[in-house]
Amino acid sequence: MAIDNTFAIKKLQKLEEVWAVFSPLTRLPYVDCDPETFDDQIYLYAGEEDCREYIKQLAEKKVPTSVLKIPQAQLTGFLNSLYALDVNRVVFHDGGGQSPIDLEALVKRPDMEKLAAAKIPAMNPSLTLTMIYFLQELRRPVKHDMAKLHELEEEMIVNLVKSSFILGIETINDEENTDPEKVNIKNVRIPFVKTKEGDIYQPIYSDFSEFRKYTARSAQKQRMSVLGLRQLPQFLIKESKGFVLNPAGVNLVLTADQLKRILNDYQ
Repeated sequence: MAIDNTFAIKKLQKLEEVWAVFSPLTRLPYVDCDPETFDDQIYLYAGEEDCREYIKQLAEKKVPTSVLKIPQAQLTGFLNSLYALDVNRVVFHDGGGQSPIDLEALVKRPDMEKLAAAKIPAMNPSLTLTMIYFLQELRRPVKHDMAKLHELEEEMIVNLVKSSFILGIETINDEENTDPEKVNIKNVRIPFVKTKEGDIYQPIYSDFSEFRKYTARSAQKQRMSVLGLRQLPQFLIKESKGFVLNPAGVNLVLTADQLKRILNDYQ
């Protein structure tokens, strides 16, 4: 029997602010999978104290999380962003109980076929979701269940192999050409990031929002080149140890050796 969440939806839409459970391990909302329905869900609270109480419960399980305040004016944008994470349900706690609400009941689903056909990846939800699950587990301060961790890693790698990525580049004497099959690598300047240890990695992005999030001030200077995983090695500069995917988000490091192993294992 379908649950009527009309009252909960109206209450959520009228609150001046709501509180979300946020994961510092991925710099994204905390996501888990319902063990009975297998829905991928996030948690919203009408009250800050109730949200903090749940965070305490997660901390006891060695799951680091924090509180994210969302003003009503930003709620629709936040909910729309969940489609990029492949989240399909919101669990809303209003003080008197909890209501599982399908995301589509709150905000309209975008035209995924149209987005998939876009030259520049607008969203990469399956990859993002599998990265979230893998990194939420990998970065927990616990002794890991290696079988579970390996399973999560395999799911992520499968999506890495079939995904396209955005590489920001600056072209010299060839300002309009960003086609990786045509551009002369000698005429390309590729941005990089340097770790505290002095190691150099090159940023890549799963979608346009992640590109814009990290390159906010320099976005106009960079042109976006779309590459498959197998094309990345040809853009690896000599000093670089590899790539970092979504540096302003999940910050997943792919060393040159890791990339080589993945490409060899997934012919």
